[in-house]
Amino acid sequence: MTVLVTGATGLVGRRVVQQLLETNHEVRVMVRRPGSESVLATPPTDVCYGDVSDLDALAEACRDATAVVHLVALIRGGPRQFDAINRQGAANVVEAAKSAGSVKRFIHVSALGAANTPRLQYLHSKWQGEQAVMDSGLPYVILRPSLIFGPGDEFTTAVAALVRTMPIVPVIGSGNNRLQPIHVDDVARCIALSVSGNTRGNRTIEIGGPEQLSYNEVVGVVARTLGRKARRLNVPLWKMRLPVAIMEKLTPRAPINRAMLQLVTLRNVAEPGSVERAFGFRPRPLEGNIDHVRDITAGQAIRINLGLSTGS
Repeated sequence: MTVLVTGATGLVGRRVVQQLLETNHEVRVMVRRPGSESVLATPPTDVCYGDVSDLDALAEACRDATAVVHLVALIRGGPRQFDAINRQGAANVVEAAKSAGSVKRFIHVSALGAANTPRLQYLHSKWQGEQAVMDSGLPYVILRPSLIFGPGDEFTTAVAALVRTMPIVPVIGSGNNRLQPIHVDDVARCIALSVSGNTRGNRTIEIGGPEQLSYNEVVGVVARTLGRKARRLNVPLWKMRLPVAIMEKLTPRAPINRAMLQLVTLRNVAEPGSVERAFGFRPRPLEGNIDHVRDITAGQAIRINLGLSTGS
């Protein structure tokens, strides 16, 4: 069984490849640049090069594949980039998988909150990508994870950078919006189980960790992990629009951009126990599983806050 993984060198992709290899799958990865596959802990069975806009490369990547795991997505950018990658890119991979004639299962990783709401540009583009999968006629599983955390993530890293360097941590809005952070290894496990046929029928599954936490509580967990106390300052959403737009224009990697700003006050939770019911295991909580934030130095934290680095 050959499994094609797009976005294999990303935060989730690296773990998915490892889990699939450990469960004796033949893994073909599609990466954009030759040599970038060197970040993978274990060499995959096969490597091909190209991106989701390259129809010929996609056709070659899908040749003889029995399953496809599509992970490529973009949260940084604007409407054009979201449309090109999250919608059209997904549609291109779906079409290549259909044309291959060998694909028996298509696993698509979307995002919790994906909806037909055009004003929420990122979530709308993810919903459009889902529609391409649903309309394909291929057997599919669509996974919608809440915020993903783990070594190399941007989420806990950005929070930790603020806690480490700021005497008062700014919180956009009330900070009472609920989140359900899920560990990257648990997301990868859900994907690997989906490939192996753990789920039956065409399904869209929302997944999250074992706890629904407010953003304020997340800041508290990160602060305790760092051995610090976090004093918070709530900033109205409207006051952040101009500073975020300016930072997005002036820095290469703003810690938050305008598309992300649309999401920060939204409720982002799945049904409690969704992972247990669908996949038969309990995901790990946030607290006790973010030791990686302790490795962020003061200098790295400053660079992250200034939009010069992700810290990963």
